[in-house]
Amino acid sequence: MEWIQTHQRSLYFKILVSFLSLILLFGCFYVLIYKMFRNGLEQEIIRSSQVQAENTAERFSQYFERIQILLFDLYHNSDLISFNSELTRYGADGANFLKAKEAIEHIRKEAYNPLFMVQDVIVHLDQADLAFGKNGSSSNEYMFERFYHNVNYTLSDWKDQLDGQDSFSMLPVSSFELVSRDHEVKSLMPYVFKYPDTSYQLVAMIDIEQATDAFFGTAGQGNLILMDDKGQVLYNMDTSVQVKDIPLFDSNQTMIKQDGSYYFQTVGSDGLTYITSTPDTQITVQLQQLSKYLLLVFAISFALAITAAVILSRRLHSPVKQMLSSLLDRTSGEAEIHEPLNKNESASGNQIWEFDLIQKRIKQLQNEKESIITRLKEQKAALQSYTYMNQLKNINTDINEWADFLNSTGRYHIVYYDIRFRKERIQDQDDKKHVIRHLLEHIHLISSESVQDTHTFQLESYEIVSVLKGASAQDLGLLLERIKQTFDEDHEHYLVNVGVSPLVADASGFNDAYHRLRILSSQAYLAEETQILFEERTLPDFPVISSAKQKNLNNALQSGDEGRSMEIIEEWIGQFYESGAGIQQFKQFTNMISIKLMEMAKELLPGEDGYPALQLWMEGIQDCHTYEEYQQGFNSFVTAACSLIRKRAASVQEPIITMFFEIIQHKYMEDLSLDYLSDKLNLSSAYLSAYIKDKTGMNFSDHLQGIRMSKACELLATTDLNVSEISQLVGYHNITSFNRSFKKVTNMTPGAYRKAHVIQEYKVSM
Repeated sequence: MEWIQTHQRSLYFKILVSFLSLILLFGCFYVLIYKMFRNGLEQEIIRSSQVQAENTAERFSQYFERIQILLFDLYHNSDLISFNSELTRYGADGANFLKAKEAIEHIRKEAYNPLFMVQDVIVHLDQADLAFGKNGSSSNEYMFERFYHNVNYTLSDWKDQLDGQDSFSMLPVSSFELVSRDHEVKSLMPYVFKYPDTSYQLVAMIDIEQATDAFFGTAGQGNLILMDDKGQVLYNMDTSVQVKDIPLFDSNQTMIKQDGSYYFQTVGSDGLTYITSTPDTQITVQLQQLSKYLLLVFAISFALAITAAVILSRRLHSPVKQMLSSLLDRTSGEAEIHEPLNKNESASGNQIWEFDLIQKRIKQLQNEKESIITRLKEQKAALQSYTYMNQLKNINTDINEWADFLNSTGRYHIVYYDIRFRKERIQDQDDKKHVIRHLLEHIHLISSESVQDTHTFQLESYEIVSVLKGASAQDLGLLLERIKQTFDEDHEHYLVNVGVSPLVADASGFNDAYHRLRILSSQAYLAEETQILFEERTLPDFPVISSAKQKNLNNALQSGDEGRSMEIIEEWIGQFYESGAGIQQFKQFTNMISIKLMEMAKELLPGEDGYPALQLWMEGIQDCHTYEEYQQGFNSFVTAACSLIRKRAASVQEPIITMFFEIIQHKYMEDLSLDYLSDKLNLSSAYLSAYIKDKTGMNFSDHLQGIRMSKACELLATTDLNVSEISQLVGYHNITSFNRSFKKVTNMTPGAYRKAHVIQEYKVSM
């Protein structure tokens, strides 16, 4: 007590008491927060379990998609297709089993790939009583009754599966007895792929336990149940849980607590239903453990805070003591420093007497500091004002007005404007933005004149949306008529599809209505006028381009006959146009034809597929919006390609050019240069470069790049090599340079080209 009375007005005492008060206050606050946090912790753990269920569904969906791609690729293996054809024609005695061996080697390579997590991939050839997988071939009875023995999947079951109409079938998990050295039993999920009415099918035996461990976790962390879209249970991780004990979820339910467990349901992008469960005892244990940790942390934090308060108080007080000693020229110790200066100063000054003296010494500095701070604040305020003014210039929508608009009651219509600029008229991005802003203001003006309660704004780059409340059918009709008249006057510069939604009940339905209008816009006809769309329509099927028609087109291009080539192309696109194809559907179809034309040009012009004219016209086709524009785009491409083909045919008679093509065709993967070729042909580099340009119309580097890209496209379409390996095989040691050159020639990345080729082949085969 005596120490407190002596030091109660000292800086050290004040700081120490302040620290202790803050520590006590924060301690009470911590206890209060802990109690509140403890009450909400269970819900947080439940939300975490829900997120885990969603992540599990996403990982499994991506995994099953990889399995589909694997089966699709193996099904179209050239050796397997050829072997099956020979079995069909000549029977087992006339078939070339070397091709079956090659197919087995390909299956073995994929089956041992840890990415797929499959026990085996089995090819079931029912008509020849033959099946083979990674371990070799055998009869169907041996493969399905003995090697993969399971009472639920007999040979007759596999035959029935072959007769089904589904292409991809995921079957329930079952325990298979594997005939091996250890005679092991594994839980496998059969994943079947075939085309309807075909004579063979592929069965991927998925190691479901390995996949579950990778995507969900090990046993003891809860249960995982997979169900198909028909409600059939495909996999139950915990066999002790009966299917009848699984609760039924309503359409909007994602979590149910039943019989001491939490169940979480998620529907994956693959259509499967994923149900995970967590015992409530596990959540209780987590809460208890967390409580112990939090109490321990609190105790340690409190002790450290007390220690830090004492140490910091002394450290803060020490420089003040030294400062006072220097100012007062006192060196006699702490007792003298704690004496007040005089009664008047002590009474009129602070309760901490050390500051009374310091305040007198630094008053001038404080005044200067306040002056500087005031000036900085004024400058900062001016700078902020300038920044805000510039930001306000870019705001096209009154956010408060829009929020009030959506919060108000009443049903409303949505009018969606999809603006498509015609490339030959407006190309500059700034010009397009200017036109969009002009149209936004014009639409808002017309809408406001026709409907009293309206709001117009821009969502995407070339999309404008108007929301109309209380609009009658007559008002809406007059508005659309005025809008169409305005747009049609400028149809040479841009085309617009206008989608009109039915009445929307409230603000919650805006998102769904907006996305339906975007789909509706993609179904518009190819027309050179503004189209007003009210409801979706049935689109025609994609035409099938037969091999014979493709061969005719290839022959016409090879002969340089652009007239015959255009007749074939116009026959394809004309029939599809007459059938009423939508703009998005027609764009996809013409893109597929463009890819085929480019591939034909690569074969007919080896080393020249990067010719700038061909690439230019190919890009022009992708920017077409009407049937006449598509005709013109294809005609430009075909004319340029036939011209190059005729010119090349005339130049191949030159012996130097023939030798030049012979060298780059066989040595494109090496580090070729013009100097190397000039040495081989006994010509100077300058003369050879000019000669090649004169005879072929292209430079040496364009020829070399073209043939390399042609080989790269071939490897991407026919092999499973990664992009880095392919770049090395075609002569590029820098993958960045390869990617840049590939995109320049094909207008897409290597990965996108491979994906587009797979989708195209699948559609053609169907």
